Amino acid sequence: MEPGFFQITLKVFLRHGDAFLVLRDRITQAGDLPGGRLSRSEFYGDWTAAIRRELREELGPDLACRLDEEPLFLFPHPIVSAGTDGLGVAYRAAYRGGPVRLSEEHDAYEWVPIATYDPSGFFTEPMARAVRRYQRLVRSSDVGVPAGRL
Repeated sequence: MEPGFFQITLKVFLRHGDAFLVLRDRITQAGDLPGGRLSRSEFYGDWTAAIRRELREELGPDLACRLDEEPLFLFPHPIVSAGTDGLGVAYRAAYRGGPVRLSEEHDAYEWVPIATYDPSGFFTEPMARAVRRYQRLVRSSDVGVPAGRL
């Protein structure tokens, strides 16, 4: 069996009350979550520092959130722009305030209700499965509110 080579992408379920943030990819027009790929130099470092970098890049420097440093779950995440396979690592964060200022990677955003949002019409698979998994976790416990530090 030949070993697989894939990139690692860190995605954040950013919660604001009973909603979470959904982005729209400018190129594919598909649903996305804040976050991005680990660079080679970040692989052996603090992954939460990489997430914070991605959040600043994608949502602007003035957005404040409380990030949980423990991952919620792993999921397959194809990297369409690179034409490669990826391993998604889901994290959670709580919105604390400040404006959302999208980078050039995304052209729209919306806070959607956790309980009733249907990702299947907007997110591609397997990302839609990851969103549904997050929704199930929130329904089964209060996993959506991180206890981590700012």
